[in-house]
Amino acid sequence: MSYRKRTAQHLCEAHTHRREYERIIGRMNKSKAVDTIQDALMQPGTTHTVFLTTFRRSGQGVGSPVGMAVADGKLYFMTPAATWKARRIANNPQVTLALCTFQGKVLSPTVAGMARRLSGKEARRARARLRVRFIGWMWNIIFSLRYPGDKTAVYEITLVAEQQTSQAEEEKHALL
Repeated sequence: MSYRKRTAQHLCEAHTHRREYERIIGRMNKSKAVDTIQDALMQPGTTHTVFLTTFRRSGQGVGSPVGMAVADGKLYFMTPAATWKARRIANNPQVTLALCTFQGKVLSPTVAGMARRLSGKEARRARARLRVRFIGWMWNIIFSLRYPGDKTAVYEITLVAEQQTSQAEEEKHALL
């Protein structure tokens, strides 16, 4: 077989592999686009990059992009327990959230929420929810190896508006 025929055959195979790759990647990225945190909460079992703003004791906000998983109308994320983010949440559980890019460019309006550190069975259940797709499994393995046990802080975030609504519903049912 001549060099030209081999090169043409190789290019044809490479093009076929590329189309197959794009088809598979396209199928993996079929999750619906979301514009707000509320839209993200309507898609359980998905992950999103969220700009999480925690507050210092002085009231100054400090933000960072965090990968979060959605389940049961709540957001879950994990971080090393010794980080400043975890310390700020321990002092003040009020946070604000906005969808963002991996670099931290905010893409949606911010909403207020309350963070709660999970432990025991709740933390194990939340870590299982964070294992979404391949990247979720990889991060879980990395955190398990680098920050075993209580060195990893797992948090659950509930939006403030939803929290007030659920309290009002509980009060309403209590009156009945």
